[in-house]
Amino acid sequence: MSTKGSSPYEPFKSRIDYSVAKWAKELGPGDTALSKLLEIPGVVEALGLSWRNARQLNQIIDHHLPNLASWTRLEFKLEGTEQVIECFYRDPLECVESLYGNPAWADVLHVAPERHYTNETKATRMYNEMYTGNWWWRQQVSSATQRFSEIDSQLTMYQAKLKAGATVIPIIVSSDKTSLKVLSTGKEAYPAYLTIGNIPKSIRRKPSMHAQLLFAYLPTEQFTGTTLSKEQIRLAKNRAFHFAMKRIFESLESAGKDGVELGSGDGKVRHCYPLLAVYVADYPEQCLVTCTRYTHCPLCRVGPGQLGEYGKSEKRSQMQTLQKMDEATRAATKALANSILREAGITDTPDPFFSDLPFANINRSITPDILHQLYQGLIKHLTGWISRIIGPKELDLRFARLPPNHALRIFKDGISGFSRLSGNEHRQIAKQLLGCIIGRAPPGAIRASRALLDFLYIAQFETHTDRSLEKLEHALRDFHDNKQVFLDTNAPEDFDFPKLHSLLHYAPQIREFGTTDNYNTENTERLHIDMAKDAYRATNRKDILPQMVLWLERKEKIFAFSSYIEWRLGLVANTAVQKKLSAKTYTNYHWITLSKTPSVKHATLAHVAQTHGAPNLRRVLESFVSMRQRYLGVPRTPLPSSLVLSIWYHFKISNLHLEQLAILDNSDESVHASPSRAPQRSQKILPARFDTVLVNEMWDGRDVGLRGYRIARVRAVFTLQSDVTEAVFGSADAVQQLAYVEWYSRLTTPGSTHGMYSVQPSIDTRGQPDAAVIELGQIRQSVHLFPKFPKEVLKDHGALEWTSETVLDRCSDFFVNRYLSRHSFQMLVN
Repeated sequence: MSTKGSSPYEPFKSRIDYSVAKWAKELGPGDTALSKLLEIPGVVEALGLSWRNARQLNQIIDHHLPNLASWTRLEFKLEGTEQVIECFYRDPLECVESLYGNPAWADVLHVAPERHYTNETKATRMYNEMYTGNWWWRQQVSSATQRFSEIDSQLTMYQAKLKAGATVIPIIVSSDKTSLKVLSTGKEAYPAYLTIGNIPKSIRRKPSMHAQLLFAYLPTEQFTGTTLSKEQIRLAKNRAFHFAMKRIFESLESAGKDGVELGSGDGKVRHCYPLLAVYVADYPEQCLVTCTRYTHCPLCRVGPGQLGEYGKSEKRSQMQTLQKMDEATRAATKALANSILREAGITDTPDPFFSDLPFANINRSITPDILHQLYQGLIKHLTGWISRIIGPKELDLRFARLPPNHALRIFKDGISGFSRLSGNEHRQIAKQLLGCIIGRAPPGAIRASRALLDFLYIAQFETHTDRSLEKLEHALRDFHDNKQVFLDTNAPEDFDFPKLHSLLHYAPQIREFGTTDNYNTENTERLHIDMAKDAYRATNRKDILPQMVLWLERKEKIFAFSSYIEWRLGLVANTAVQKKLSAKTYTNYHWITLSKTPSVKHATLAHVAQTHGAPNLRRVLESFVSMRQRYLGVPRTPLPSSLVLSIWYHFKISNLHLEQLAILDNSDESVHASPSRAPQRSQKILPARFDTVLVNEMWDGRDVGLRGYRIARVRAVFTLQSDVTEAVFGSADAVQQLAYVEWYSRLTTPGSTHGMYSVQPSIDTRGQPDAAVIELGQIRQSVHLFPKFPKEVLKDHGALEWTSETVLDRCSDFFVNRYLSRHSFQMLVN
């Protein structure tokens, strides 16, 4: 805290001094380059810095800025090994205290569970943030007033001791090994992260908000050069993990049992119980954390041979796991102990880290993993099954002929040539797969594929209700009802794998902990870049962990100090006000953005009609003008014969309400309406592109559902000159941006097998494309169309001539892609 008269940026002497330090640690080129820059004569004086090189800046940060949580080196040996195992960690309780007490989040911190409903009758429950789930309710409410049907006796005993008004702090932990490879060094790091469910998920999932703290670099010892067998090495790695985590989580044992006084950023002090709620991990990590054997389920008692079956099973519990471990410890022989553990589906891990954590049930802390279970798991399998049914060459030809869209990657050479696909590439395949198999795959395969894709998209809803969870479960049943078709078509594998079985646990876990974006493994993958890879690059590659810890500590100190400065100076945006705004505030809150300069400033109607394929432009523009004049009640004035337009080749749709509700990965959509052209200084001719969109035809369409909407293809985007607008409509502001569109047939009923709407280009009574001029604001969002492929593209000369650029012109029948984005799915789903 600065004294009276001192700089508010103390220990920095001025805002520039502090801002340069902040830049240096957050975005700067590194200590060596920074020092070289400051050695240039006059730079330090010109900037007015209180430090002359990176070493002096580091000393200020190290000695004058407070730690969020201090780091500790842990060294230990496992019984039966001689190797010293090393890890670095900081007290999770200190991390919790830092997160809970951040003043930037004081107004949006959740301190109590709530039940949300769709209406006043309370017939349909809603699930969103973690505090809307059942887990928080069970922990918060005393056992004296609440009956529990699925709670261990140990948990009930602890709950009886909760003080009235106690505040639960749900701890969300995630860990995953990551490669630090630079060329061929082959080094690994094992970062573990921590956040709390009290912080809104929209903050937690943004790395820039620093709402997830790195609390440990866990052991990565490989036990190479030892006499241990492969099985012994595997067990040694498991035990090293649990031994380290046991030591790291010691402070949470008493804090979770008796509670601890913590102050939030608004100055209020509450009696808090920090409890392990969720452990975010992929399948190998889930098995490690829960002491579950591979090919078994960490959440229920299902093992090999049963993973492909549909149906409920007995849930695992932490207490049962500990009891079986204790029983194995007391067994008369090693063989009997192994038999007990094998039958229970658990590993030989003495004293697992969760054994003494109050309120913990590690098996039920495991949550859905969209990235690895669905995209990298089921979509990967589904693509293989489909490829074997219709053939990789045929599938490639179909993928290569899909029309472009801002949200899609067009696989010009198909997908069969990839040796390894990333999660993002599987995401792109999921958006396009169903449209590429209609007409070729048998109906059962189409229904099974549709069910699996529906499950994928429903599972990612940002808000769930009892009804949407029923749809999620219904989609999974549909898949299991139709999956046999994949085996009947000579698939070389069955369905007995954990990632398929895990889908059974999605709906129950969403009811427990809120929607899946509360515990997304993609957040962990993204954190690896900042917390491991970048930290490693900042080292000299020798004794790397201490250097990585110090580098991260300095960055965190600067960020925490920046948050304090902004809070103190009143620069923090009041996010609480934004959160309290009702959904209606954003119901139609979207706008169209055009570049400041048009692509063509003065284009005649004849030129636009020829280059944009809009032969009826004058006629439909005159029709639009006539209707608008009647609406405005102004005298009918014809358009001038020498009319010229300003033309734009693309525009953006910004859906702010979708960004606020986090429905879209990217709330900005780009739509093109550009003729073929050769850009300046380029020999390459760009092909024409006229995108398809969803139009709010009569201005009465809603956010969800298709009533009032119609699909159209945008041929031209333009504005009238202001003097023409004033002369024709009586005001220069009467109309703004306009678009010439060609309609597709109206949406009626989706297909029963694939669930998608069919459309065809609409033809008017003159035999011409049914066209209209509309206001640009009527365009609601981008739409993607699948061409209706013949049974075999490879044998159809006409379809072989289709390209991604020409298919919208050459094909006459289409399906509306419901999987373009999560928002498209919610609008187009039945």
